[in-house]
Amino acid sequence: MEENFFTYQRRALRPLLAWGIGSAVLGAAMLPIPGFWRHFGAQAVAWGVIDVVLAIAGRRQALLKAEALATHALDEARATREAERFRNILLFNAGLDVLYIIAGLLVARRYAERPDHSGLGAGIAAQGAFLLLFDALLARDVDATYL
Repeated sequence: MEENFFTYQRRALRPLLAWGIGSAVLGAAMLPIPGFWRHFGAQAVAWGVIDVVLAIAGRRQALLKAEALATHALDEARATREAERFRNILLFNAGLDVLYIIAGLLVARRYAERPDHSGLGAGIAAQGAFLLLFDALLARDVDATYL
């Protein structure tokens, strides 16, 4: 199958899938550790599972749309609109990611004396930081290559 936006999108979601799997596995390994690391790990597991589900669903949809484009059931104009929609979703998510980072850091700082709460906050901030990087770089690439 030749490279088009949808084959690119499918490939571009691999890092999210890998991050989600790694996050869930490493987070699960932290759960037996009391205090900060248990709650940091719980955040990693929760966000990791969500990332895996989103990556799998996104990759599946991209595969179906790539096949539709290849068989001309979908035209190039629609593919361009889908690329623009995807970029806009990524930019919106990047804004949310900034809020996750800020909220996580505020919780970690406000409850610095409580390892459970500070671990929770740090876990949210760490996940938000990865997602901000992922969403912003992917949006830039979509914009530069397909729009």
